[in-house]
Parts: sequence; C-alpha cells; structure tokens
Amino acid sequence: MTATAPTQAPRLAAPPFTPPEPLVPTRRIETYEELVSHLHAAAKVEMCTIGPYLYAAYSIKTRGYSQWSPGIGALRTLLGIAVEEMLHLCLARNVLVGIGAGDRIRFCDANFVPTFPSDLPHRHPALPLALGPLSTDLVRRTFLEIEKPHKVPSSDDLPAGQEVADGIVHKDGGVWEYATIGELYRRVIEGIKHLDGKGEIPWNKDGARGCQYNRGFWNEYGGGKPVIVTDQKTALQALNIIIDQGEGADPSKGTVPKNPNNPRPGLEEYTHFERFNRMLRHIEGIGIVDGTREAEVNIDSALAVEQTLATSPHLRDYQGLPIYRPLALFNAAFTYMLRLLDQVYATPVADARWVNDPKRYHMERVFIAVMQGVLYPVAELLVSTPLPMKHARVGPPFEFYAFSTDPRDGDMRDQLIALCQQALPDFPQLGGDDGVLRQIDLLVPGLLPA
Repeated sequence: MTATAPTQAPRLAAPPFTPPEPLVPTRRIETYEELVSHLHAAAKVEMCTIGPYLYAAYSIKTRGYSQWSPGIGALRTLLGIAVEEMLHLCLARNVLVGIGAGDRIRFCDANFVPTFPSDLPHRHPALPLALGPLSTDLVRRTFLEIEKPHKVPSSDDLPAGQEVADGIVHKDGGVWEYATIGELYRRVIEGIKHLDGKGEIPWNKDGARGCQYNRGFWNEYGGGKPVIVTDQKTALQALNIIIDQGEGADPSKGTVPKNPNNPRPGLEEYTHFERFNRMLRHIEGIGIVDGTREAEVNIDSALAVEQTLATSPHLRDYQGLPIYRPLALFNAAFTYMLRLLDQVYATPVADARWVNDPKRYHMERVFIAVMQGVLYPVAELLVSTPLPMKHARVGPPFEFYAFSTDPRDGDMRDQLIALCQQALPDFPQLGGDDGVLRQIDLLVPGLLPA
C-alpha cells in the first residue's frame, strides 16, 4: 500500500485592501466616503484601547496564588472590557462590510496597529495612551477618560482660539476634533440615516451575511454579541451596542442590558465607565491567598500588581537579551491573530475550505485559541521573568510584526513555530504537551502576510 502525501494547506494571500480617505471631523457626514473614513477611524479607536487594557490585566500577579474577590474582580473586569473592545472592533467592521466597504479596512496593517505611547485618535482634548501596570492613577487618568460619558464642553470652557460647534472642537488652523468618542459614533449614526434617506448607501444585503463576524460571542465577563449588518436598522443596532457598553445609554444609571437589542429585566451589566469607577473605589479589587494567611489588597499593592513592568516597551530595546525572543513571539502571534480575523472577513461561510475542517467556524475558534492559548501564556511568561535592567520586568509590546514574505520561510504559522523554537532553550516552559508550541502547531496553516 502506497502512502499518500499529506494534503497541503491552501496558500491564502491577504484580501484586497483600498485605504480610506483620512478622517476629517465634520458637522454632518454628507458623502459616502466621509462615512467610510469615520467608520474606519472608529475601528482604529477601538483597536487603540485593547493593548492598554490587556497590559494592565497581564500586570496582575496570578502565578503561584489563588485569587478571589467578592466582586467580579479587577482581572476579570479588565479582561471582560478588553474582549468587549474586540467585539466593538468587529462591529465597526461589520458595518463597513454592510455598507459595501468591506475592502476599505484591514486589521493586519502597520498603519492600523497603534504604537505606544500615542494619543487616542480624533479626541479633544488629547488623551495620551501608554502601556503600563495597573494602578489607581492609570485607571483615573486614562481608563476612565477613555470611557467617560463626557458632556460636550461649551466654548467658554476652552482655551482662547478654540470653540465648540455641534459637538466638535474647532481649534486654530482649522483642525477639528470630536469632543468625545461617543460624539464620533453619533455622527456616524446621523450620517447613516442621512445618506440612507437619500439612497446613497449601497447596502451589501446579499454578500454581507457570509463575510461578517457572526458567531456567538465568547465573553464570559461581559455582554453584547455580533450583529450582522444588512440595512440601516441593523447598522444602528451594532453602533448602539458600542455606545451603550462604553459610555452607557444613560450615564446616571451605570448599567446597560447585556443584550441591548433584546433587553430583559435582570440581565444587565455595568458600563465600562462604571466598571472602572468600581475598580477605582476598590469595589472590584484583588484578593490573594498566599498559603498562610488571607490578605485583601488593592490595585496599588505590590502584592497584587507587578509594578516594575516597563512602560510602553518596544521590541527593539531588548535586542541581545534572551527576553527578546518571547517578545518577538508575542508580537508575531498578535499580528497573526489580526491576519486571521482579516481572513475570516474574506472567507464566505459557504466557500471556506480548510485542511481537516471545511467550516469557517474553525477560523473563528482558532482566533479565540490564539488569545487564550498563545498570547496569554506568553504574556504571563514575560511579566514573570526578571531582567537585568532599570525596569525589572517587561510586558508584551502589542506591536505589528513584519513577517517574512520569502517562500523559504514558510507561511505565518511556520514562522511562529520557528520563533517559538528559538525561544525554547531559554524558556523551556513554552514547550510541553499542552504548551505554547503545541498550541501554535494547531493554528490555521496557509496564511500569508499582508
């Protein structure tokens, strides 16, 4: 009996991509291109929040401790919010696909992935974002400000040369920025209503359903779910989930339905703003059991948080050190995850053809597996490894990783395997029957870099 050669995974090139025009804040969205650029900018805003939230979550000490908290807890709060931001990212893209502009956004793109430190895009006043360990100061100065349900300021509240018009801050030189993130989304909603009323949105009713993120949501610490966008009604449903979970539909209440499109009594969750407020007041704290005594600590305690983590680390700063390899592995796995999401959007359900699993569902589950089985354990390894530097430890940089396009280096999964194998001599915990290397081996093959 002759052995049959194994079936090769299909080589999957990056889908077509046409960058949108740069966003120009406007009193009213008047054109289709303005709507596309606003939705692209909204997705990038969501992308900018994921790294800071996860970096703070990874800074919470977990190894060697049994954690508990009478509330949902700081760790689960941060993880839940970060996953909801990923939902918002996908909802914004679903709207783009729904309006016929699915080829105008690419997650796996060096211009889309933020670098830190940087300012949150299109917000006035400027809000600096950085990667740093969890602390009361970080929650107050950054996280609450991201999610805060601001009142639109009046011109009297602004410095000379600035004024407010229709929720937009006008600065010297003709530069406009939105006073709140929610104002950007509300402008998008108004633009959809305005353009749809004139028949100027080419709704992708037939092709949208198969090329949007549409599986059941996976966030055990939060609510919301994907919405398939095919018309104005479903587009507004998707956008209102983003607004409600972030700012909250009614800032005085602090809670929103877990499923805003099907609210039911008793099924509510705190808004992001209220969850951070509870963390600030130590309602959502951290409990640690060290084996001998029970100690209740807050988010400023060195018992609970690895306070020596470097702020906004960059891979290039660690060349020549053993930690460089797992840092590169994290960046590469993060970039692979974004590339996989791009492929999900490029693969209609009926046309998905994958080795060992013909269902698009496999891609979506692998996306989750990358977060849980690769990113989290590599991040945990990073923050638990002492360094001979000013900052005793380093967390994941969340940087775009430029994969090789040389066919001899293989596809993206092949290159992830190589990176992990290079790190193994110094970090053998990446191996093992259920280690990171094994998890990488189970990822979707065939993906080529953008």
